[in-house]
Amino acid sequence: MKAMIRYGCDLEDVPRTVSELLHNLKENDIPLVEIDVQDAISYSHEKNTSKAFEAIEQARIQLAKIDSRLMDYGSILISYANTSTQLKLGIDPNEASSEETSNKSTEPSDEQETHD
Repeated sequence: MKAMIRYGCDLEDVPRTVSELLHNLKENDIPLVEIDVQDAISYSHEKNTSKAFEAIEQARIQLAKIDSRLMDYGSILISYANTSTQLKLGIDPNEASSEETSNKSTEPSDEQETHD
């Protein structure tokens, strides 16, 4: 189950914060994958295929978690870049965001109405 967590920091601290998150990922999560892969190698060498398969599955599960976090971090950086660009152009990111939301709700639908 994935939980949505809101995290706030000053805009100028976003790249540093993402860097810290990436560092934590590298130090804490990637070694777990390395252990699982090493276990899979050892079990394969010993011809213990069931244990090798279990280790491979554990590595895949951990890689999926890492991938999800990397997608989140990438999304944060894209939002940061967009917001920074808007600010440099003199656009209030909050107003631009609310305009996009209101435009989406008032845009016509591709569906056609039918009258019976």
